Amino acid sequence: MESHPKLKPVDAPTRGVYFAGCNEFPKDVKDTVTQASAASSRASILLNAGKVTIEAITSVIDHTYCTQCGICSTVCPYGAITKPDKKSGIFPEVIEAACAGCGTCASECPTDVIKMRHYDDDQIYAQIEAICAEKAHEKVLTFACNWCSYPGADLAGTNRSQYPAHARLIRTMCSGRVDEDFVLEAFRQGAGMVLVSGCHFSDCHYINAVQWTQKRVEKLWNRLEKLGIRPERLQLEWISAAQGSKFAKVMKDLDRMRKFVSLEEIEETQRILDEEMGKVSARKEKQRAGILKRREGGEVKEVPIG
Repeated sequence: MESHPKLKPVDAPTRGVYFAGCNEFPKDVKDTVTQASAASSRASILLNAGKVTIEAITSVIDHTYCTQCGICSTVCPYGAITKPDKKSGIFPEVIEAACAGCGTCASECPTDVIKMRHYDDDQIYAQIEAICAEKAHEKVLTFACNWCSYPGADLAGTNRSQYPAHARLIRTMCSGRVDEDFVLEAFRQGAGMVLVSGCHFSDCHYINAVQWTQKRVEKLWNRLEKLGIRPERLQLEWISAAQGSKFAKVMKDLDRMRKFVSLEEIEETQRILDEEMGKVSARKEKQRAGILKRREGGEVKEVPIG
């Protein structure tokens, strides 16, 4: 799939990779030659640039508490994180020129050692807290991806589509950036409903990051059910930039569902999550203490790459 069908018809989603000929889809000789010329022109621009300019939204790994599990390297759609090696003491590193800033690695990291510049955890938690500061039970807190669902919401406004005013959006570069803890924190703060929205599978701006979103939300549904929280209060929707009408419809549906969430249910949810998040925090602190102890004992050594 090309990066953009009109603006970048020969660019792959991975920067520096270009399409030409039938490797994209069947085409005749004339179209193949035309596309090959365009691809070579695009490649020459990159080769003659001398330097590569990147956006300041790349991920950063703090090796202090890194367990070298390699999950970040596995989930990265661009292969922008090098694989760690526990035996050799090699830690994962972010190749900034290849990183597109989707944030999937940060959401999947079990020890929370990956920080995404300008979209870090503290910033998102602050937005959740601000949204839930007043009448949180009336809010439909929505995590919207920058490329599809957020423009879809904007289109709904441009088209003057009518939908309830209880929706509150938090913009992320990709739905893959939505950590499980973000959703739990929203419920802990008293939000009535939470929506995670992103691109359709075939339109994901970050290749396959949206697939990790679905896996994460499915895990969350199971986790909420085990905790005694109705999983229906967390919804997942794929909304493209051209689907303003769908965004308005989804907001109406969620607002109807929100009306069946009582204050008593929200208070019970908060009580459950206060206990659960306390346990999780204690486990993480214990894990970090163990990592530092092993490292000080010489069991784990950091070896710089290159």
